[in-house]
Amino acid sequence: MKKIMFLLSVAAVGLLFAGCASVEAVQNPNLNGENISLSGTPVAHLNAQNWGIYLFSIPLLTGSTDAVGSIAVLQDTVNVDSMIPVITAKSKELKASQTLDLASQYSVGGFIFYSRSINISANAVK
Repeated sequence: MKKIMFLLSVAAVGLLFAGCASVEAVQNPNLNGENISLSGTPVAHLNAQNWGIYLFSIPLLTGSTDAVGSIAVLQDTVNVDSMIPVITAKSKELKASQTLDLASQYSVGGFIFYSRSINISANAVK
């Protein structure tokens, strides 16, 4: 009984800290006067984030890139290749013709159980 309660507690904590993917768009008509492109009209500055929990190199719980805001189980989605379609889809949703100046930041923390996170920013331009 104690083992079952312990496993349920570990599972509950795991779900509490489960991975998450999100996309944010800052839409300001002039983006505070910043020229984010030499040609074209700025639409928005985009930021996409994803993180997950890993055991050694096995992804346990990560943010889903197919359904942003939900959890993916045993799928490695915390990487640039998985997040580029998410940020370009948001750019197209805002009716931008180009997604420019993509920049990414990747971080890892922990040892056996560890977390990975990725942050990608871009500019959407018409």
